[in-house]
Amino acid sequence: MILSPSLFNSDLYQIKETLEKLQTSGIRQLHIDVMDNHYVPNLGFNASFVKNLKAHTDFILDCHLMVEKPELAVADFIDAKADIITFHYEATDHHSYIINKIKNSNIKVGIAVNPCTPVENLKLLLPLVDLVLVMTVNPGRKNESFLPFTLQKIEQLKSEKQTGNYHYDIQVDGNITDQNISLCVTAGANSIVSGGFIFNNNALESNIQSLKAAIK
Repeated sequence: MILSPSLFNSDLYQIKETLEKLQTSGIRQLHIDVMDNHYVPNLGFNASFVKNLKAHTDFILDCHLMVEKPELAVADFIDAKADIITFHYEATDHHSYIINKIKNSNIKVGIAVNPCTPVENLKLLLPLVDLVLVMTVNPGRKNESFLPFTLQKIEQLKSEKQTGNYHYDIQVDGNITDQNISLCVTAGANSIVSGGFIFNNNALESNIQSLKAAIK
């Protein structure tokens, strides 16, 4: 099981201390939200931030591009040495081009889908990707509630993975808490993004333990 805290919800003023606490808590992967205020109504991190993190930490950097025309953005994150680059299915018509560009740079590639995008839309791409991200809320918006119907999509992706003997991780992102994480894992998710819950009340160590305990 991969637990990937979303730094967008952290206190960046305390980032060095935060990263040390995450490492002590057994975290090895960070989720980096990249937003352009067009595809989603918010702004997030950029490639320079990723490049600096890569230079000063050993975390696996999982970059989630919530941007219009991701084909224009991926080169910057390749140059920044991201470990995983995930783009949204809905944000482009150039899926295979983006996948090949990322994979040819020896970087893992993921594809994300919004809550109402059917898994069937991804079928031709599933053999090509390393990760499929199921958004369990509408992306880029604060205080969204977890959408239970997305569990069916996780189950579908698990079935497709087993039937096709594919290798992708199934990731979930969107208001993941200790109350719903086990539902996602039972459905088939093996990569969990959590931000608001982990960084709530400046108690990340205990919040991480709560998430881990909920899936044991």
